[in-house]
Amino acid sequence: MSGGYTGKMLNINVTTRRVTVEETDVESAREFIGAKGLGAKILFDRLPTGTNPLAPENILMFTTGPLTGTSTQTSGRGTVVTKSPQTGLYVDSHFGGIFAAEMKKAGWDVILLTGRSDTPVYLLIKDDTVEFKDASKLWGKECLATHNWLQKTEGRVKTAVIGPAGEHLVVFSAITIDGHRHAGRGGTGAVMASKNLKAIAVTGTKKIPLHDSEKFRVKTKEVLQKIQENSFVPLRRKYGTPFWVKPVNDWGLLPTRNYQEGYFEQGDAINAEAMQKKIVDGSGACYNCVIACWNQSSIKSGPYKDISLVGPEYETIALMGSNLGVGKIEDIAYLNERCNELGMDTISLGGVLGFAIEAYEKGTITNEDLRGHAIGWGKTKELAGLIDDIAYRRGAAGGLLAEGVRGASSRLQKGSEQYAVQVKGLEIPGYDPRGAFGMGLAYATSDRGGCHQRAWTVTTEMNNPDFYRFSFEKKALLVKKVQDERSAFFSLVLCDFAPISEADCVSMWNLASGFDHTVESYLLAGERIWNLIRLFNLRETQESLVDTLPPRFYKDPFTKGPAKGILIPIEGFQRSVQEYYSLRGWDRNGIPTANKLKELHLSTHGKAIGLPV
Repeated sequence: MSGGYTGKMLNINVTTRRVTVEETDVESAREFIGAKGLGAKILFDRLPTGTNPLAPENILMFTTGPLTGTSTQTSGRGTVVTKSPQTGLYVDSHFGGIFAAEMKKAGWDVILLTGRSDTPVYLLIKDDTVEFKDASKLWGKECLATHNWLQKTEGRVKTAVIGPAGEHLVVFSAITIDGHRHAGRGGTGAVMASKNLKAIAVTGTKKIPLHDSEKFRVKTKEVLQKIQENSFVPLRRKYGTPFWVKPVNDWGLLPTRNYQEGYFEQGDAINAEAMQKKIVDGSGACYNCVIACWNQSSIKSGPYKDISLVGPEYETIALMGSNLGVGKIEDIAYLNERCNELGMDTISLGGVLGFAIEAYEKGTITNEDLRGHAIGWGKTKELAGLIDDIAYRRGAAGGLLAEGVRGASSRLQKGSEQYAVQVKGLEIPGYDPRGAFGMGLAYATSDRGGCHQRAWTVTTEMNNPDFYRFSFEKKALLVKKVQDERSAFFSLVLCDFAPISEADCVSMWNLASGFDHTVESYLLAGERIWNLIRLFNLRETQESLVDTLPPRFYKDPFTKGPAKGILIPIEGFQRSVQEYYSLRGWDRNGIPTANKLKELHLSTHGKAIGLPV
């Protein structure tokens, strides 16, 4: 390969401890880019149909893109790709930090893991050398302690580790990157734990090859200048993602008390300004990022004094704050820190806890189930106790809720599906779709379940009068376009906070790799990736792949706030789904047609799952 890619994949069987090296396929890179797309291609081609996500046969990949580790801004990102134990579908989870850049400098486009070790191990990767090392003394340790131990023991390593929640196979457990960043969604931590793999520590000394290094340097400098001149970057740098708490609450779509409302009356106590005044000490950045959106925080007073963390991010404030009725930023930071140390996704956990509080109020979950944790809206101490129980699967409620909202609701029954807020098994993030209908379509059609990163339509719906937020008009095309563009972008793989144009993305990819892509072929690659994942999900689902929303959004209107009285009209939503299918070249059941598969060079993949091509 000419450049951008190392040209090598590391294939590790954790059972046999056999390590092999493969060449990165040039044509796969040309058509699927890298990271998300290349990972999806490998997963589709190699994972046996119907594999249990926690079985040794499941594939767990750490993937990079052609721009990872280069001088491109925000190029420190990587992607974990696997089959999710939470949804049973495809999942990719992007992460920041430095690990991915270090992995690339060690010489690897992809680290592919299969099998299960007899005893806990961690992997030490130094350039071309791979060692299996005993992790029995690390098993049971929390995430930051594991990261710190590895850095003290192995030197200047970058790390990917799991915590107790992963070890106990909590279906929304995360992988923690470099101590403070996370591959959070879809239960990647449980998959890693199922292989008895506590951590990966990597260090690299190699230079990443580039097709035209001088022109690439000039281009990335030009892109840096554009980022520095972008008017929103200073706000992103000052506040980070918590900037969005105030506008989202003011618009009336901030999840409140398990999505019963979209306006939180204590919003001013948990927004970015409150956070800056009360807990923020400074900022930080991922690899090669001028935006520097991290918030280094610590709690200055009260029962949780001296606890420090990176965060909280917007999604955590929304799901572990307003969604749980928690109106103190210090309390949210404390709950966030516990999640980080235990290794759990705060979006899913916030959804699970909101569901649990409602179930407890209705008597569906009992005090005995909760081991005496009298949980309720705003009850931080009791919620913290339940968080620990979930991570360790203690008690009836701990074990039940460790299965996520869908898993817990399916076991509880008793009408609990009416307040089980999830899509295809994945709890949804911090934007109630009753306040922005496009987000409803985005959640329903996302490739990994309830997710905002595939098509975040909120600002378009709020700021552009052509996309009225309480209507589905024009939303199908908007969602489809953003999904295709994000699929390509997340395959390069860059940070979605970076304002980088499609033309600049293509130019950098070509200069790095030697390919000759256009904006059109780049976006077509994004569409190809999206459709391949659709095929994978159609293959793996045990029932029809229904693109729908939780009942709450159709049946329960808001009773207060700027979106008072609004609910999702189910007929309008269903028409929008059909319009979306048509725009995608899918049939009425959401299955890609033969013509669409041919256009995207996916006919072989369609045939592999039994579609007429």
